Amino acid sequence: MFASLPLGTQFTLLVAVPSIAALLVGKRLFLPDERFRTLVVEFLKTDWKYLGAAWVVTEIVNTLALHFHVARTFTGAIYAVEGATVVAFQAVTVVPLTVLATGVYLVGFPFIVLFTYFKLKAHDEEEARRYALAYIIVVVCAVPFFLLFPVKVSSLYLSTVEPLMYELSPAIQYGIFSTDTLVKAFPSLHTGLSVLAALYARKSDARYAYTAAALAVAIVLSTLYLGVHWVTDAVFAVLLVWVAYRLSQRVSDPRWSAVSREFVSGVRRYAWP
Repeated sequence: MFASLPLGTQFTLLVAVPSIAALLVGKRLFLPDERFRTLVVEFLKTDWKYLGAAWVVTEIVNTLALHFHVARTFTGAIYAVEGATVVAFQAVTVVPLTVLATGVYLVGFPFIVLFTYFKLKAHDEEEARRYALAYIIVVVCAVPFFLLFPVKVSSLYLSTVEPLMYELSPAIQYGIFSTDTLVKAFPSLHTGLSVLAALYARKSDARYAYTAAALAVAIVLSTLYLGVHWVTDAVFAVLLVWVAYRLSQRVSDPRWSAVSREFVSGVRRYAWP
């Protein structure tokens, strides 16, 4: 029955169902004292504003990148910097490892990005809001590079790197190809946002912090193993995360209304000394 569904529906189910399951498992393991009903009520009351803003910004950026980028690609510049370094990450390629890496890439990523917000909120609401703000900063900072410095995924440039994830399943290939231009590898948002989540996870408890750190490392390695990103993409993304983290930590009150006031105040100070 599953195979008879449209490829787009198959892809959605392949990502959505395991992601929801992962969130439920995460709630059981890391938020055992939080009532599910309370989480839902809090989401409808306040969380939707912060998560919704992050989602809207992400959608806008993805739409811009999908419909516009300069004709010239700069993949050769990345290759000039690191050569064929990514080939080393495919020294061993077996189907079970590819399935695992694809699961980490497609399911582990949305889990760590989303669940970290709820975990942080259980410990410190202000840090959860700062995390949402830092997320937006990272995504917005990536826009100029996606539009003006397009870089192909490594497996489309190097014949020695296999597009493992794209060849794993027709549904996955269809889902990725229909939503991604495959020329916005630089910087790697999978790397940046997962590292950001792990960085903020340190402000919760040690057990989740270690779990998030391990998952972030796995996500970074999966992007390289699957032939999606270059090492340079990951390194630059970490630099963006450092900037976003520092900026978000400087916000005295991370509520959106306060952030807006501080932004306007800062612009006025620099524009009219």
